[in-house]
Amino acid sequence: MVLWGVAAVLAGFTLVRLTGSERGTPLVQIMAFTPYTAPIALLAAVAAAITDAVGPWLVCILAWAALSAVVVPRLLASRPQGRPGATLRVMTANILYDRGDMAALAKQVKIDDVDVLAVQELTTGALDALDAAGIDGLLPFRVTHPARHGHGSALFSRHPLTPADGVQPGLARQHPCGMLQAGATVHVPGAGPVHVESAHPCAPRPGHTRCWARNLAAQPPAGGPVPQILLGDFNATLDHGPLRRLLRTGYRDAAAARGRGLAPTWPFQRIRGQRTVPWVTLDHVLADRRIGIGDVGTRTVPGSDHRAVIAELHLAADTAPPTQGTQE
Repeated sequence: MVLWGVAAVLAGFTLVRLTGSERGTPLVQIMAFTPYTAPIALLAAVAAAITDAVGPWLVCILAWAALSAVVVPRLLASRPQGRPGATLRVMTANILYDRGDMAALAKQVKIDDVDVLAVQELTTGALDALDAAGIDGLLPFRVTHPARHGHGSALFSRHPLTPADGVQPGLARQHPCGMLQAGATVHVPGAGPVHVESAHPCAPRPGHTRCWARNLAAQPPAGGPVPQILLGDFNATLDHGPLRRLLRTGYRDAAAARGRGLAPTWPFQRIRGQRTVPWVTLDHVLADRRIGIGDVGTRTVPGSDHRAVIAELHLAADTAPPTQGTQE
């Protein structure tokens, strides 16, 4: 009976994962741990085989095969995709309010020769610390929206920024929960314009899962006239249906494309009042499919409970005809 109970739970979990039908607590939260569930299903299948429980064995082995089929591809790297045009090195970092070490972050930006930095949970104090650390000398163009309670965000860029189409200067995308997302069009020499946004949907805490799903659904889709890049703490893994639906609009997860899709990004620091949970991958670089993906990695941000994600992206060459001047 115990093995049948385990098999039933695994079968239900697998069905929810494959259909993307997780709703409410605790389904939304536990879906983040799908990569851990696949080996559990295999162990359950072994236990069923040892005890000659054919029915539970069949259910568990099918659950293991189905879960492995959706998890293992994240470990398989595609070939780096260089394109004629320009290379854009991007980094996303959730800095945990004023707790992140901004001097260390600025140093990492310099070491990795980052072109665009997206920051989440930006406060006024953290922005001041970044300025004191010399971020302006590394990335002189910016769109900043500091705020309290982890709602702030920013973009810092080596290249000029202009407001995205339909967005008024000085404004950010604001979710109903109060989260602010800084976004702008980045003008990269040798390539056409690209829209970049510092994404930060609310966390799917108990009682907030509907808001979380709406925030993910409100992210700008790919496939428009200008390629899109979303950088941020999505508070979701690739096992969450809302994030997969966003990907289907025309994005690729950069880490998964390079075989780093299970590299954990949270939690990397014990926060008072926060339960200890296994590592999961909440921070992502989502690149429009028209953008090539090179190296991807993670970096430590001292003081933050998230690791930063860095990716090398390859933009297509700008094929727009040169502007013709007026002849005298």
